[in-house]
Amino acid sequence: MADDALSRRRLLAASLGAAAAPGLAACSGQAGGEPVGPAQPQFAASPRNVRDFGAIGDGVADDTQAIARACADSAPVLLHFPAGHYLVSEWPDLPDYSVVTGDGGDVSLIVHNGEGTLIALRDRQRVSFRSIGIFVTTPDATAISLSNSFRCSFDSVVLRGNHLSDNHPQFLGQRGVVLDQNTGGTAFVNSDINNFGVGLVTSCIQNYVTSSKFTSNHVSVLGTGNDHNAGLSLSNVEFVSDTDPRTTNHHIRVDGAANAWWLINVWFEGADVALSIGDRDRGGPAQFGMVNCKVAARSVCLDLIYCRQPYLANVQFGHDLVTHPVELKIDPVGCPEGTAANLISSASDELDPSTFPGTWQVTGRRATDSLVLRDPAGRYWRLAVATDGTVETIALGDGRPPR
Repeated sequence: MADDALSRRRLLAASLGAAAAPGLAACSGQAGGEPVGPAQPQFAASPRNVRDFGAIGDGVADDTQAIARACADSAPVLLHFPAGHYLVSEWPDLPDYSVVTGDGGDVSLIVHNGEGTLIALRDRQRVSFRSIGIFVTTPDATAISLSNSFRCSFDSVVLRGNHLSDNHPQFLGQRGVVLDQNTGGTAFVNSDINNFGVGLVTSCIQNYVTSSKFTSNHVSVLGTGNDHNAGLSLSNVEFVSDTDPRTTNHHIRVDGAANAWWLINVWFEGADVALSIGDRDRGGPAQFGMVNCKVAARSVCLDLIYCRQPYLANVQFGHDLVTHPVELKIDPVGCPEGTAANLISSASDELDPSTFPGTWQVTGRRATDSLVLRDPAGRYWRLAVATDGTVETIALGDGRPPR
């Protein structure tokens, strides 16, 4: 049996090798037979230290022109900012595949003292920033925007604006990140976005934030556009602020017709409304899911206004003040159907069953939360387990039982 199995493996390997041979031949070189590898971007000759091009990094001298000289080559650059504060009013265009690094998000700091957007990536792919910080100082400026750009990444990056409760509303026009014009595959990893009017604005599908933190933004994340595109995936993310009502109004707000929003292992505290999903007149996400999240707020934890079949699982609701907020609001017109499993209230033993529209599927601590099935004749039955472990059914009649 073992010899037979071995022979079959050898036969399979031989057949795969033969099948692969034409493909390998097609990948070989010209008539001389020299192999040709995949095309590689032609980088600048060596990594470039901005100090070698005249940057001072003392927070006083203007380093705008020095950084422009470091990026003058049309080839992708590997640009390094040693520890220091670099005063910059404009940012040079970065080709595809460029890499910008620093010595740390809090020690290599780019200070944007100009108007408008500092770093604008347009029609770019795979540009990356690592271990660097950006501080935006003027009231209506933006740190980073990406338009029609793909697979760009930000690792251990710290973005900071000037918004505080003490100076509200002076810096509400500041933006940390703007994703628009079909930008996709952008990833923020181990990064911080703090003290902006809006921390991150997206009108695009499928971008990612993971192991990161939003602190003291007036609105942490805004999904906008009302064109069924805005979406975001967030995992292992913290949203925090203080209890001053001038600091943070919303952590996540989706203001119209949008795409998929996925939240896994996310912590919320310090906002008036932690999450506001959809708009009664404009629509909301095509998909919204929260799994393993902790949500606290001052007035409302989760406000589901308009959304197609939201899914909530293992979500714990809390409070920021002595008084408890409304833990979960569901508009029965905008969110008629959805699923909720193992939701935990801090205000009572269980969320009020009347919170859920009648067509939601809800599983919780109450016996009446067990599975309800509908037979072909239109009658409803609830599954139950007897003390001896046998599964029973309880007749509920022709009308679906209310939650």
